[in-house]
Amino acid sequence: MDEKRKEKIVKFFREILNVYDFQLVIDTNKNLENVFRLSDNQKGNLNGIEQEEFYTLADIISRLDTYHQDIVYTPLENKQNSNEKIPKDDWDLVAKRYLESDVVARVLDEVDTKKYVELINKKEKFKIQDIIKILDEDEQFCKSVCKKYIDTMSKEMLLEINNKIIHIFIEDDYIELKEEGKINIQNYKEYLDGDFNIYEYNSYQELYNSLVKDEIAYDLNDLALFDEKGNWDFYITFEELKKVGYGYMVKDQFPLIEKYAVPEEKIFEFFEYFTLEQLEDFEETLHLYFETNDIEYDKDTLELYSKSNQQFNSNIICLAEGAESLEDFLEDYKGQSLNYYDLVLSKVIEYFRENKIKDLMEYGNDADEGLYHFSSMYQEIMDKLDIKYSNVYTKDISDGKYLTIIIFEDNSSIKIDTSAWNDRKVVAENVESICKKYEEIKEKMLQNVVKNETEIEYGFN
Repeated sequence: MDEKRKEKIVKFFREILNVYDFQLVIDTNKNLENVFRLSDNQKGNLNGIEQEEFYTLADIISRLDTYHQDIVYTPLENKQNSNEKIPKDDWDLVAKRYLESDVVARVLDEVDTKKYVELINKKEKFKIQDIIKILDEDEQFCKSVCKKYIDTMSKEMLLEINNKIIHIFIEDDYIELKEEGKINIQNYKEYLDGDFNIYEYNSYQELYNSLVKDEIAYDLNDLALFDEKGNWDFYITFEELKKVGYGYMVKDQFPLIEKYAVPEEKIFEFFEYFTLEQLEDFEETLHLYFETNDIEYDKDTLELYSKSNQQFNSNIICLAEGAESLEDFLEDYKGQSLNYYDLVLSKVIEYFRENKIKDLMEYGNDADEGLYHFSSMYQEIMDKLDIKYSNVYTKDISDGKYLTIIIFEDNSSIKIDTSAWNDRKVVAENVESICKKYEEIKEKMLQNVVKNETEIEYGFN
């Protein structure tokens, strides 16, 4: 997660403390370590809380369980019991989602006194919508992971009914109907397996924490991450696997990184920083340099070169040779942000890898039976890029050539020429065009909002 989002998460943490009537203090303990302490503005010092030492913000959140219940959960439960309509930006609702978020928990667990000072140095205000956006992205991540897990189970289904997530089991005889998409919220009760309960969840985050997170851990012991050709073969993506907390599980696929570049005690965290493409780049470079001696040092130009003219990554060689520390290497990569095209390309590559395709020969228009649909492909990639649209459809132009039309929320549209012979580079160029069009639309919509702005802004210090 980038520093800007971490900053927003920490600022909302401070707002929670403010509501709870606590002030956060950085102090030194008897071992001369910097620690957090809480100062009770009401001078209650319940159970000696002011004398306690905390090393991360996550430690403080854990200690304040009683306050969460009294100040966040109970008021929200009272609103729900009185059938009060709770808006999306209701403080109690946002705080509840914040406290239950795995993404927030991971960030707060990283923030010690030094990191805290770095993140609060900026005095910019932000809206509660900034936190809602982060939490919504967290929920979408859980939704993606949960659905992919359930899709591996032939008898199980997820349905969304009245803002609830319903997890059901169907009879074996109806598995084919499920695969054909004929079981839905209107008729699912006809096909239930009576030997199993119906499970109800308030969010995908709750389903993920209650069931799916542990099931993925079990599957990692039984299922391979890569196929025999080295292609990704697990049901969630590598980026999702990293967010689940198991990115290090790919380390056996990259033995040269561990052998030459990264010390054993650091190898587990190393894989959290990089994409599969970057790891493959590192591994191939180390193979060329150490295993085949293809890469050599030119004493005249003072540069590395490949005798076979292959592309390679000089940074990983510097790390392996001790010319750069691991800390500096990671810091350099953390500071590199993907440019616009590279971000799009990474999502397209991810789609091609997940679906195990090299071109679009098995894709067709929306009515083609037995083929995947171009519309679905563009929808999935746009979802990953957070592009909002109202409709996507594809029609034939000629043999092997298609036209995909994306209609946006303001009813404007863009037409994309698509061919069965397109590779991921062409698809990435198409998606980049969609992104640029969408950015233009957002800019126009923002200008209209600014003109008619009447909403109250939430400013958190």
